[in-house]
Amino acid sequence: MFFKRTTAVVLALLLLFSAASAQPYEGLRVLLIGVDARSADQPGRSDAMMLAQISPSGEVRLASFLRDLYVSIPGHGKNRLNAAYFYGGEDLLKQTFEKNFGITVDRTVTVDFSVLSDLVDELGGVQVDITQAELAYLNQLLKDHGRETMADAGLQRLDGFQALCYSRLRKLDGDFQRTSRQHTLIAAMLQQMAQLDRWTLLKLAVKNISRVQTDLSLGDLTQLAPLIAKLDEAVIRTAHVPFEGAFSEETVNGMMVLSPDLKRCRARLEAFLTEE
Repeated sequence: MFFKRTTAVVLALLLLFSAASAQPYEGLRVLLIGVDARSADQPGRSDAMMLAQISPSGEVRLASFLRDLYVSIPGHGKNRLNAAYFYGGEDLLKQTFEKNFGITVDRTVTVDFSVLSDLVDELGGVQVDITQAELAYLNQLLKDHGRETMADAGLQRLDGFQALCYSRLRKLDGDFQRTSRQHTLIAAMLQQMAQLDRWTLLKLAVKNISRVQTDLSLGDLTQLAPLIAKLDEAVIRTAHVPFEGAFSEETVNGMMVLSPDLKRCRARLEAFLTEE
């Protein structure tokens, strides 16, 4: 289904604000994973992968890793990055991140299906600035699924399904721009969450936690309060890997892939995550 790949993103951000009960907030890195299938015998591929780091000040740094990155997967040779989850779940994906990008992942959150849509609706929708070009493609997706189209571009309040369609726009320009839209959607979600009181937000997290696979515990949610108070002041910095000028487009075994310059990507990723 078209909306499976990015469903981890927003719910995982909500849970991320509760993730530091066992260790300091500073430097905590959580890998947010959206998959296209989840079952005991068919784990699927991680088509949305976002490393989230949050500081005690409430600053959030999000680095999205494109699924077509051509990298070494421990024990499986070279393949697209999203194959690592298929071969070995969260553990192998974390090993792949460390081997290629020098990044240690502290925790993971994995989700599939329509969690994003439901969560947006539970928050009462989100406000996103839609360009005229995006509107045309967005309306085509809505029509394809029997939904009412949107009349205008500009700042619009999107419901859950509209937000899913927005996060999936790719044919308009490409995966790099789709990643930017996912970041925009996350920022809009955080703004909407900032309007909720602590108890409502906690109830929302508890209601949805059973829909994710994560090493965050329900006990962690009790640590939400200090960061919830800062939601309306949250600073979000974003990046995507591979970085501009640090990759080449290639065809390998019939696959269109992005071959990263790992030395440059590592250096720029470390700078993104650590620089003041």
